[in-house]
Amino acid sequence: MTAVMYRVLSRQSRALVILVLLAAVAAGCQPTVPLRGAVTSQGAGLAQAPPPWPLAPVDPKPSAARGRRVYEQACWPCHGQEGFGDGPAAATLVAPHKNPLTDFFRIFGVTVKGEDLPSRPANFHNQVAQRLNSPFSLFETIKLGRPHTAMPAFGPKAAYGANRGFPTLTDDQIWDVLFYVKTWSTTPAQVARGRDLYRNRALDIGGGRQATCAACHGPDGSGRGGALSGEMAARLWGWAQGEGPGIFTDVNLMLQRKPSELYQAIWIGRGHMPAYQGKLTEDEVWALVDYLWTFLYEYEPGRGQ
Repeated sequence: MTAVMYRVLSRQSRALVILVLLAAVAAGCQPTVPLRGAVTSQGAGLAQAPPPWPLAPVDPKPSAARGRRVYEQACWPCHGQEGFGDGPAAATLVAPHKNPLTDFFRIFGVTVKGEDLPSRPANFHNQVAQRLNSPFSLFETIKLGRPHTAMPAFGPKAAYGANRGFPTLTDDQIWDVLFYVKTWSTTPAQVARGRDLYRNRALDIGGGRQATCAACHGPDGSGRGGALSGEMAARLWGWAQGEGPGIFTDVNLMLQRKPSELYQAIWIGRGHMPAYQGKLTEDEVWALVDYLWTFLYEYEPGRGQ
């Protein structure tokens, strides 16, 4: 029995050795690429993708003044002259196909006729709602409509089954009007306070140093031109490229951020950004947040402010 096993193992060993030798010969027959004299490029690197198309215009920026004219043309009948959601048509608006009673019975195959529920237009003075929505989400609501509400689509094509709106607004007009209604969630005094804090309030940034917001983020929010902007660019590649968190002129990033996210970044810190909890009050942080948006649009107080 032992002799038989020895012969089997021997055959297996010989086969393994043969396979290894064949693999070595095959590897030696592969074509080679001489490294000496190979053409190399030291500075070309990989081709970079083109920058993304900006979601909102940057030159000229969206304008609250132009947005006011759009609002007076298309929005006031429902949202009211002062943006409180109390326009002359507000009381008659209903939410199509939104009735919990009829939806409940439909589960069991029972069709019950029910009245449509009221649909309340947004109150643009509601700070909580405004601070929890990114500008881009508001843009989508205006352009595409909002399902199961009376909010129509003001773009060329409705989505989500929303009813068709009139008149049709261009993308630029939508950006103008949404920044106009955004002015109702703050005040001129609040924006002016944020500007003063950003430019003039020196705060502890660690390492025994103090600096203003503008020293790092730049006077115009671009991450350039401040006393410490070059130092930040040397530490953060995005800062050097003029994009990413902390670059308030990065249109695509900022438009998709909620005001509450900017507040949290200032309050508790993020990355190289120190926490300013205890160094600024909550109201001061919100004033800064309201001011930061003005890097993206031409600010003008809303009517009645």
